[in-house]
Amino acid sequence: MKSMILSAVMVLVSSAALAADIEITNARIFVPIKGTNTTAGFGTIKNTTKSEVSIKVVEAKPFKAVELHESSEKNGRMTMAKMETIKIAAGQSFELKPGGHHIMLFDAEKPVEEKQSIAIKLMVNNKEQTVNFPVVSRLTKEAPADKKEEAHHHH
Repeated sequence: MKSMILSAVMVLVSSAALAADIEITNARIFVPIKGTNTTAGFGTIKNTTKSEVSIKVVEAKPFKAVELHESSEKNGRMTMAKMETIKIAAGQSFELKPGGHHIMLFDAEKPVEEKQSIAIKLMVNNKEQTVNFPVVSRLTKEAPADKKEEAHHHH
């Protein structure tokens, strides 16, 4: 049943994005770590056009702030830097993943729990597009690779 619901959500997410210049697959937001109200969003963004697209993250209710971030390792330590936009060449994909590029979501104004969906408002080539990101447990099959991601919550 859970996989059927997830499949239905992915179809809805993909079909909602098909009308625009991008398609997002494997969209997900992790449940915030207990005691925090900050988390991150991930997925693969595909440019479905014949020219470059520019993407900005605008809003994600119930979070007070949302930013694009790029993680990198410097002198053996993971660091993050804010990015204004993501640019994706024609027909190419861009991965948002733990330990790499991701969407940071700050200061949730209400609890964010598994099985919810967060509508993230994007500007794609200056056109508004909203994509629903399902909220998932950190205990998914990807959890071991996501250990670095926890450091993102200590801004």
